[in-house]
Amino acid sequence: MTVYIEYVLIDNFIIDYLLLKATFSTTGIAVKKSRLFLCALFGGIVALLFPLLENFYLLQTLLKILSGLLIVLLAVKFKSIRGYVINTTVFFSYTFITGGAILGVYNLLGINYSTEFSVATIVIPVYFLLKGFICVVKYLYRRKDIASLKTKVQMVFRGREIVASGFYDTGNGVYDGDSPVIFCEKDAFFRLIGDALLECKLKKIPINTVSGQVENFAVKLDVLKIYNKDEPNIYNNVTLCAVKSVGEGYEVILHPALMENSNEVESVFKIKKIS
Repeated sequence: MTVYIEYVLIDNFIIDYLLLKATFSTTGIAVKKSRLFLCALFGGIVALLFPLLENFYLLQTLLKILSGLLIVLLAVKFKSIRGYVINTTVFFSYTFITGGAILGVYNLLGINYSTEFSVATIVIPVYFLLKGFICVVKYLYRRKDIASLKTKVQMVFRGREIVASGFYDTGNGVYDGDSPVIFCEKDAFFRLIGDALLECKLKKIPINTVSGQVENFAVKLDVLKIYNKDEPNIYNNVTLCAVKSVGEGYEVILHPALMENSNEVESVFKIKKIS
């Protein structure tokens, strides 16, 4: 079989670079392009030995594994063994998945890897496959993060109460004096206020938006219950502000200071836990 050394080097250099970049993009680790370049070049040089070991399949496989382990190790200064193991696992997972997919493409199109067309025919599919994998993984993690920030809330105002779905928004830094502000869709807001709307004087608080500053109706809640599974944490000194819409899948945007692990909880709010 004829092997074009330059194509083997170029193919493996580009693919290793894409695999490394995809790995660290997925795990969220910042890495210098120069280190990716050098590690991918090292992987490409090692790949030149593979054709020489064509009759020694076990040795060839071990060399591939060791090469992968080494280029991931050299690409980033890991803070822990766990971080290295996670990134190595992602790297090899992407390698196996893309490798299997490319072999399928080659067999389907009847392309011989040793031809001069190999660079384009393998790099382009690998690039788009990895882009697709990264998008899928990030979407799944984003959905998981959103799910972990959603919780059940119960709001009490002048004897009336409603239960709604809340969402912790770490970007919500709005305070009404020393009271953290949570935001509620108008329908739920006025459902909670009910007949008290005629008896109480609604206050307005300024809110900065992309369109400028607006003033929205707000009230001080008697009690806010935020549930952790079936157990509620109970807060007072929380302001509820009405907004047109908060987002799909929940009705209330919660303040990050209301998170159980927030350092502000004990100092700003009276809090107790019902067991």
